Amino acid sequence: MHNKVLQAGAAIADITPPLEVGLLTSSVEGTYAPFTAVRLPLKARILVLVSGNEKVALVSLDLLALNDTSVDGWDAFKTGMSAEIAPENIILTCTHTHTAPESVALSELYLSDEYRKWLYEIQQRIKIAISAAIHSVKECYVSIGSTKLDGYSLQRRIPTATGITMSDALQPVTVEMMNREPVDRRVQAVRFTAVDGRAVATIVHAVCHPVHEMCLPHISPDFPGEMCLALEETPWAGMPLFLNGAAGDVNPPTVSGGAEDARRHGRALAGAVQKAVWTTAIATDLAVRHMEMDFPIRSGVDVSNPLDALARINAIAIGPLAILFLPGEPFTATAMEIEYRSPFAYTLVAAYAENSIGYIPTVEAFDAGGYETGPGRWSFLAPVTAQLLEEAALHLLDQLYHKKRV
Repeated sequence: MHNKVLQAGAAIADITPPLEVGLLTSSVEGTYAPFTAVRLPLKARILVLVSGNEKVALVSLDLLALNDTSVDGWDAFKTGMSAEIAPENIILTCTHTHTAPESVALSELYLSDEYRKWLYEIQQRIKIAISAAIHSVKECYVSIGSTKLDGYSLQRRIPTATGITMSDALQPVTVEMMNREPVDRRVQAVRFTAVDGRAVATIVHAVCHPVHEMCLPHISPDFPGEMCLALEETPWAGMPLFLNGAAGDVNPPTVSGGAEDARRHGRALAGAVQKAVWTTAIATDLAVRHMEMDFPIRSGVDVSNPLDALARINAIAIGPLAILFLPGEPFTATAMEIEYRSPFAYTLVAAYAENSIGYIPTVEAFDAGGYETGPGRWSFLAPVTAQLLEEAALHLLDQLYHKKRV
């Protein structure tokens, strides 16, 4: 795999739904309502990487999440996206914006004709965009940037006399609340620049729930979309692509504040990327690994489709950099432990990837209780799942690390 030329190409597709493909209003009650307007369109942002015989497509979707039930069969959904890239090498991630459609089958929206038509259109638009990205690939070099953004994320699970309470219920947020751990406030970026100096794409990795506009009845990509709009104004970013981290227990200081909060957060994130300290270009050999794993479902929880609990875990390596893609909503502590134990010099842990398997709280979080521990259709896996996911992810990274050296 060494000394092979890395090529990268990018494309964008519009995946904005019709208004009747509506908004999740309660995961507990399983309800949704139609949207009333489009504030900003939803996008699919595609980055194709090619090196030797390896070819992978990273697809970042301005969606809440997807699962096997909501797409009417994960394998068929992925297979229909490209005739040029194997389904296991098409890695879907969601930004987890809460002002996108209810696309995790928490309600009956997924059964409607309008939803099914929209889903098919998404598949076909991604297919066209993947093909366009493939045909636009250019030889690239890669650089990594890192910085920090304070004031926009906090550990949302707050212990009180009556149990764990969400931070947005305790306003205004105090300095003590903002300083609680664990929170990963780093902003990490990976920039792909063609050898002729033109920008191809910039991956931005940050960790926070996009809930500035939650329960507001308009369509919006929230702060990840605002960040992409801001970076598109720069001459050096190329196509921005947002990867959310393990944000299962991380919120912004306020929730449902509105579009201005989302805009402010997105612009601040873009500004942080511009101020990042960048490494020199890294080696550009590419390797990809994929695995699937069944996780135990808690007794007493009704999961009608066992495939909604099948974890699809992916990882890519570009020189000393690994990007790990985890399903569902793991907690920050899990991602930080994986990063600490990874054999790679740089490891980005992205969440909300592939099919959602719900919240993945730590054992300590299960002991404390709270919304994320359920049980319910948003949280149905056994308490041991975070540990199992961590060990599986590290095994995959070890395999990838040694594969690159064969």
